[in-house]
Amino acid sequence: MPIASLAPLPLHQLTFTRVDDELVPAWFSDRDRPWLRDLLQEAQAFVGRPVAELLSRWRRSDDDPRAGRRLAPAQRVLLQWLQPPSSRLEHTKMRQELFAAAANGASRREALATVATSHARASDDLMANLFADLPHARALVWPKPAPSPSDLAIAINRCLAQGMLRTAHRAELQLVGCARTVLRTAWLHATNLVVVAAAATHVQLRWQCPEGDARAARRLASLVPLLPWARDFELRAACRLRGTSGTFVLTARDAILPGPEPRAFDSALERHFANDFLALAHDWELLREPAPLVCGSQLAFPDFLARRRSEQTGWWIEIAGLRDRSVLPNKLALLAQEPNYVLCLPRHLVPTALLGHAGIVAFTHRVHAEQVLARLSQPPQRRL
Repeated sequence: MPIASLAPLPLHQLTFTRVDDELVPAWFSDRDRPWLRDLLQEAQAFVGRPVAELLSRWRRSDDDPRAGRRLAPAQRVLLQWLQPPSSRLEHTKMRQELFAAAANGASRREALATVATSHARASDDLMANLFADLPHARALVWPKPAPSPSDLAIAINRCLAQGMLRTAHRAELQLVGCARTVLRTAWLHATNLVVVAAAATHVQLRWQCPEGDARAARRLASLVPLLPWARDFELRAACRLRGTSGTFVLTARDAILPGPEPRAFDSALERHFANDFLALAHDWELLREPAPLVCGSQLAFPDFLARRRSEQTGWWIEIAGLRDRSVLPNKLALLAQEPNYVLCLPRHLVPTALLGHAGIVAFTHRVHAEQVLARLSQPPQRRL
């Protein structure tokens, strides 16, 4: 199974301590590396063999005193990591064809030969692998690159955090950077995240479990792999776990495995601009996907927030290629509303009445960082 799709730990494998009102997970750390190394070495010896053989070995083995109750979640996550994607469709089709041939009067040998030929397999190979798609029959595969004990520890931590969140009934998330990616993913997963406050750099989001929706917390937990890609975050969730209520806190300081890297930039225009700007403006910082801006009843998502390192306030910058020209009025409305907003537009799409407007940087093939930097040095222009 790809590491990106590791499943949360089940309720009975969640280990935590209640400290005041906080539910503190038993995070895996460097102290677990010695026994995790041994667990990896043991599993590697079973590569190419069915999952059931490794499970049998684990059942017969004495418990590792260094691991204690942490052994079971570690084995569960590692086993997911070492299982290849299922080829269930192909195997189901082979079984159906084999049983159909037998039902039509073919002998066992004839049925095997017919189906094996149609799937370009030898009869012996077909019979040996007929049920190889079933979970305990799949052959273990060693991932590339090879996992280290530290890799396994942070993977378990992610599954632990997601398992804790699946018991949540309300949550608040403060996010610095990566706001658009998180909100877009939340929308795709039908996760009811609501923006309750937004400052120049961070956004405050709130989630409440809809009554009667048993899977809502699972959708919230699915956002966990995205959070490490933010510059900073703090998630506080009210949870009920095995008769205990408390607050689960997850922050950027907790060691969890990030999911696949989101796209750093939506276009080459943005990438070139960011590289040019940072090379030119050494005393400025450029935050990708800052907090959204409220424009009327909608949210707007500028591409960058630029600010001097010595200052708290900054400028929102949006590079609009405008493949969909119908969104231009909304961007102009935001330009009229927000004095510290810079809109970069293709030169041929800038309205004649706005040529020379201080809040608009026109470009042809590339957004010139020096022009944007010059705009940031001017006083804000409040109205069109």
